[in-house]
Amino acid sequence: MKSLLSLWAVWCGCWLCASGTARAEEEDFKRSQFFRGISAHFVVSAVTQGDLDGDGRSDTLVLYREAEDAVNQAGGLLVLSPMGADWKVLLHLFFESVYPKKASVAGRDLSIEFVQTGPQGVKTFPRTLVRSKDFFLRQDPESPFAEAKVTASSTLKHEGVKPEHAFDQDLRTAWAEGADGTGVDETVTIEFRRPVDLGLAGVLHGNFRSPREWKDNNRLHRGEFTVETSSDRYDAEGQVDFEADLGLGLYGDKVDISFSNKPVMRYVRLQKRGAVSVQLKITSVLLGEKNDDTYVAEIDLAEWVSYARLTGSAPAAQPAPEKADKPAEEPAKAPARKSDDWTDEDF
Repeated sequence: MKSLLSLWAVWCGCWLCASGTARAEEEDFKRSQFFRGISAHFVVSAVTQGDLDGDGRSDTLVLYREAEDAVNQAGGLLVLSPMGADWKVLLHLFFESVYPKKASVAGRDLSIEFVQTGPQGVKTFPRTLVRSKDFFLRQDPESPFAEAKVTASSTLKHEGVKPEHAFDQDLRTAWAEGADGTGVDETVTIEFRRPVDLGLAGVLHGNFRSPREWKDNNRLHRGEFTVETSSDRYDAEGQVDFEADLGLGLYGDKVDISFSNKPVMRYVRLQKRGAVSVQLKITSVLLGEKNDDTYVAEIDLAEWVSYARLTGSAPAAQPAPEKADKPAEEPAKAPARKSDDWTDEDF
């Protein structure tokens, strides 16, 4: 009898240990700066698992919505995939006038239940988003972000510091400006191979290789996005490229972005259709303790899915008044960290 009880205790202990490990692995995505940035600016309404890219490992689907109740409340879907000790963005969509409430992976496709808030109340409706038709994963050759060209006004002459590192999903790499002074007015530009609708932009500022290097070097205090469309760049009738032919520089809508003195990704709304490029300009910096070079670790872009594209019709309700972007709450508390992981909690 004692032997049976001992075996039972051992089995229970192993099961509890395995369950705890599984739960810890499932919660590991909370260490991701992409998740922490989204959870700081929006309300995370649901998190689920599924193998969207078919590599045999579970991906994490993060569903989120605007923090304040409003007519035509918007929200998004962030899909994170394990990448070594960190996470990369597999897919990021931001929906106009609706937000996702539930989601599941069905083979290569996504089954999503959407919520629309209107003057007459709240309604839900299902949609199936088909891969290669309604969306592309970041690694798909057809993705609008695939083979994007990244350039900069200047780059620090230092090994491993390149413009393309600001858009490679590796947070340990970065772009650093190489101009004299603090880096104010320096720019990094992402050009897409085909026009894309952009909903959100996120920036992780600073050198994210370690807490020491983050403190030693300049970080962004304020920046300015310029989102350029085909009509901003070209005169189709006159067949003139304003920048290449006339040297008029970059035109387009401008969106300001500001940062705290903490290593947390900051998101702002772009909501621009047909973008051919997006440029981040440094307008103010937080000075480093040792060096005078300003770093940008990563830029994340969420594709904007219009209501018409999602449903085939315009939204019935009137859009809510525009609200200023501000954090909804503090970033979600992360689980126990690995030895090479660090966040704003280190400060």
